[in-house]
Amino acid sequence: MKGAAAVKPGEVGIIEFAEPDAHADDIILTTSACGICATDLKLVHKGADDPRFALGHELCGVITKASASLAWQVGQRVVVCPYLPCGECFYCRHDQPTLCSHLFESSIMPGALAERVLVPFALAKGGMFAVPDGLPDEIAALSEPLGCVLNGLDDAHFTAGDNLLVIGDGPMGQLAAAAGRTLGAAQVIMSGMTPHRLAIAAELYADHVIDVSNEDLRKQLNALMNGRGVDVVLVTVSSGETLAQGIDVVRPGGYVNAFAGVPGGTEICLDVRKLHYQQYHLTGSFGVDPFHMKKALGELEKNPDTYARIITASYPFSQVAEAITYIEQRVGLKAVVKF
Repeated sequence: MKGAAAVKPGEVGIIEFAEPDAHADDIILTTSACGICATDLKLVHKGADDPRFALGHELCGVITKASASLAWQVGQRVVVCPYLPCGECFYCRHDQPTLCSHLFESSIMPGALAERVLVPFALAKGGMFAVPDGLPDEIAALSEPLGCVLNGLDDAHFTAGDNLLVIGDGPMGQLAAAAGRTLGAAQVIMSGMTPHRLAIAAELYADHVIDVSNEDLRKQLNALMNGRGVDVVLVTVSSGETLAQGIDVVRPGGYVNAFAGVPGGTEICLDVRKLHYQQYHLTGSFGVDPFHMKKALGELEKNPDTYARIITASYPFSQVAEAITYIEQRVGLKAVVKF
């Protein structure tokens, strides 16, 4: 079967993978849609001399081999978590599933950008969910990135009525703004540097947008928040500088979530006196767990039109390299590959 993989640094290749070797209790899916993520870009930039894994993890597919021990049926449409917390280790027992000591021991193989995907029994049992009737495959595939967003918002104690600042106007920032709106934020504010993306946010998701290439973030927020600061800040840009900006504008007692991954060694200067006296909370969140994946699928079912407009391009599998380029060049927002 064919799958898309990182080959030479900067290149994507459609190569032959072995057919999934499923045991009796495993499930095999035929992939129907897969979103392109910044993680895919990182893997392509790094390259691989001997590709063993396909790109992609934002998966929607159709069951073509069911399990002898599970109630799933051939022909059902499903989405799958890319990995599964064990539920038994120290971190799982402390309700921190994405810190699970065994997080990647049960995962989809060889990756979502392949014609067929193996879902191990444990993952099929605990991290696979039926797609609601009428929800298109490409929108269902948003359940993984939206689940990451919901995990971040929960980590930042976001509740209806909070003022939410999303730093970053890319696909994840847009998903965060959309989620803030559907979950009842008093105001959704987005800051960024890409005019056409900020325009989309202003039209669809954000009450206010701030172009930090020519506007002062703190000054604008002081005007909007009457000098108090923002309740919740989600930082979706991969830099220490933007995280520091988030800390600068959060209200006393508020929450800043370091949502975007950054390179190792990224550091910021921290005013510990401000941390002490203003009692704000600095958190970090990574990835998705089954609870947030299922919650995301419910959000997509309730508000499909809201989230559908985040998808601005769709490519056939044969043009997966073009989909990667589309994301890399920031032409639109989210690209989805359809099989």
